[in-house]
Formats: sequence, C-alpha cells, structure tokens
Amino acid sequence: MLVVVGTTTVDLLVSGFDAPPAAEGDEFTASSLVFCEQPLLVTLGGNGANSAYVLATLGADAHLMSACGTDPMGEMVTGWLRERGVKLNGFLRTPEAATATTTALTDQAFNRVSYHHAGASHVYQQAHIVPWMLQAADMLLLTGPSLLPRFHNGGFEHILSTAHNHRAVTAIDIGPLVEPIFTLDMLLPLLPHLDYVIANQYELLTCTGADTVEAAAAQLLQAGARCVVLKQGAPGALAFKPGRMIQSVGHQVDAPATVGAGDSFNAGLLFALYNDLPLDEALHYANATAALVLQSGRGVLGAPTREAVNRLVWPGM
Repeated sequence: MLVVVGTTTVDLLVSGFDAPPAAEGDEFTASSLVFCEQPLLVTLGGNGANSAYVLATLGADAHLMSACGTDPMGEMVTGWLRERGVKLNGFLRTPEAATATTTALTDQAFNRVSYHHAGASHVYQQAHIVPWMLQAADMLLLTGPSLLPRFHNGGFEHILSTAHNHRAVTAIDIGPLVEPIFTLDMLLPLLPHLDYVIANQYELLTCTGADTVEAAAAQLLQAGARCVVLKQGAPGALAFKPGRMIQSVGHQVDAPATVGAGDSFNAGLLFALYNDLPLDEALHYANATAALVLQSGRGVLGAPTREAVNRLVWPGM
C-alpha cells in the first residue's frame, strides 16, 4: 500500500485574463472588474489529496492521511476521493474547522496569486495519525510540511521513522515553502528516515541557502540524503545520488494553469518506483503523469490512467 500524508483542499482556479484587477472600493469599476475567458474551475487540491488521487487513478492502493471539515466542501472532496478509490481509513473529518480552500488567480503569463484558508489542515496533528498504516505502508509520501504546523515538533520524524523502520520506502516533498517555513534545520533530522527528498528549484535553494541546485543537492547528500529529486516543470527533472546525476526531459503542454503539476509528478514517481522501474525511467514516468494532468485542463480530477501514461512514455508499445 502507498500512504500519503498531507493536506486536502478545494481549489478554485481563476484564469483567462491578462492582468489581475486593482482593488478600488467595494463597487464594480472599469479597473476593478476583469472578465475571464476561462470559466471558474473547481477541483481537488491539497498536496496530500492530489497525490493520493493521482496514485489511485494510476491503479495504486492509495491511502490518504489528511483532514477536512464536515461542511459541504468536505463532502465534495471526500466524494471525489472515494469515487476514485482512495482509501480514507486514516482521514479526519472534523467539525472544529472548515475544509481548507485555495483560490488561485493565474494570468496569461502564468503569474499566480493565491488566497488560502488553512481550515482543517491546522487542526490535524500527530494524535490523528493511524499507527498501523505507517507500519503497513510499502511506500510513504509526506508532502506539504509547511501547511501542517502542528507536526513541527517531532511529528514528521515520528511518521517517517515509523514507516522507514517497518521497511517502507519514504519520500518528502518539502514544498510549498510558505509560513511557517520548513527550514533546513527541520529537514536534517529527517534524512536518516528518508529515501527521497523532492523539491522544485526555489524550494531547494531557499531551504538550503545554496546558490545553485547542484550545490544544494551536494549539501543534502553530504548530510545524509540518499536521493534528491528536483522538479523543473516543462524542462523535466533531475535526480542527485552520491556520485551520480540523472536527467529526464519533460513535455511541453498547453494548460490554463499549472496547479497540481508537482503533486502529480510525485504520484507518478512513486508509482513507477513501486512498480520497480529504475530511477531514470521513473523520472520520465513522473514527467509524463504531470503533463497529462495539465493537458486535461481539469487539475488532478483529469488524472490519467496507467495506460494513458504508458502510451506517452513508451509510444508504439
């Protein structure tokens, strides 16, 4: 079984405009109202829910440990997850807070502004983690640690060490780097329990303080990281292991927004590794998974099947 620990949100995606409006009082004005060529897209969000949903669509036995409210938004996200086959044995429905939401405004140049209500993500804590799921996991992905502040005092180490001690392959995606920042001091104690550290360029450089991704990866490898995976979007991905760097090219796609691409990459990567693909092919598989999600125009609700990804990775087979 593949276990994902992370956030669950409803994403409201606004796109199809040249520039965001200017705030100007509480009335519609020529400068405060922007007409969008694209309709509002309501889709599944959250680093944990996204990855689990894509994993389940690929055919994995995906289990999600996360939280949402008991409100209508919570009904919506749990409905999407159950319909896709994500197991929710470790999923918390709480009346203490609303389901988290992110409203993202993305212009034609892919500049994004996001408004986030943390909701149930800030209620979720170590006491809600189901021990047997950590012990039974074949693979475990911890993602979005900055968005789970109540785990910052030993909770992440407990999750990863428990899973790793029971022979799970473990991975962390350190993004997004938002307040409270997930720092290098917080990452270093986790490295003995991790097989993969995943980040994009901004996250990797910000976390380590290095000037280049090569220097950042070398710093983490020297500190004990087994493998550092760098997500680069359309250009592809890099993986750094001691004495070795692996590069995989990406895919150019037209998409109204890039939300969910990184989480889809993570799902594709873990799914490929779980199915015994070597790391170079797993990176290619991850790139293809993310590209197909973006191409769908539906966020992760447009996640591809295993057969669809296989056709892109191995055309003609």
